[in-house]
Amino acid sequence: MKQRFTSKQTSINSTKAPAVYSIKRAVNVMTGKTVVDIGGGRFDTAAEAARVYGAAVSIYDPFNRTPEHNAAVLAGSYDVAVISNVLNVIDSEAARGDVVRLAATKATALLITAYEGDGSGTGRQTAADSWQENRRTADYMDEIAAALPGWNVARFGRLIQATQKR
Repeated sequence: MKQRFTSKQTSINSTKAPAVYSIKRAVNVMTGKTVVDIGGGRFDTAAEAARVYGAAVSIYDPFNRTPEHNAAVLAGSYDVAVISNVLNVIDSEAARGDVVRLAATKATALLITAYEGDGSGTGRQTAADSWQENRRTADYMDEIAAALPGWNVARFGRLIQATQKR
């Protein structure tokens, strides 16, 4: 599914890692594991932060990384997939589902966060090529569960954790 907005310019973590890399529950899941960050942007701050707790992070981003880089990342296999503040910048439920399903093909544990914007639940264009859903984290639960049949999907505050049912 093609996205109407790439939201390429929302890759902003040039000096600090995305928050998911310091959420205790997420850190516990990632410690010592291989991690693929789906839509991880153009900066390597996530990989640098995760190195501290022994996680090896590879970043996939179709809008901020080269096709060669992305192909190499997708060729790997991972323990954990992170989708950090990505679903909230996609204006299509179908495209959001595609992102979640991609993550599920790469790992058996998913960690998902979504920037809540103004929390209104009303999505809107925020720049020429940017979108913000403005939805609360809880409002993504049904959509994520629908994209992941056979998975356990649970929310812990602003973190959604999905694991394959055994």
